[in-house]
Amino acid sequence: MLRVTGVAMALGLFTLAGCGHSGYAVSSVPSIAADNVGKPVSRLQEVFGDPRKIDQTPTKWVYVWFLPQKPAGAPTGFHGCEMEVTVDARSQRVLGYSLSNIGWSNCREVERRIRVAER
Repeated sequence: MLRVTGVAMALGLFTLAGCGHSGYAVSSVPSIAADNVGKPVSRLQEVFGDPRKIDQTPTKWVYVWFLPQKPAGAPTGFHGCEMEVTVDARSQRVLGYSLSNIGWSNCREVERRIRVAER
């Protein structure tokens, strides 16, 4: 029994060591959005894909993403998180964002894999 436990622990450590160098991390949508204020919108497009729509004015653009979610115990229907990101039209840098819970979803619980800087 002790050998099995030792082997399981060793495999777990090797797995964690491999994940530590993968260059990706899992983060919540609010922290991803907050971390990208002032940075190019292309970083958000890399994480969330193409936006559902883009509203354009001469001074700013508003990117809208819908992130579907299936909350436990929720009735069938339309559930998810909608993220609106305001971007400067000239520099294409994120000015701010807003999150809206749709249905029984909670935007704080939605997570995505993001690329992290290599050391």
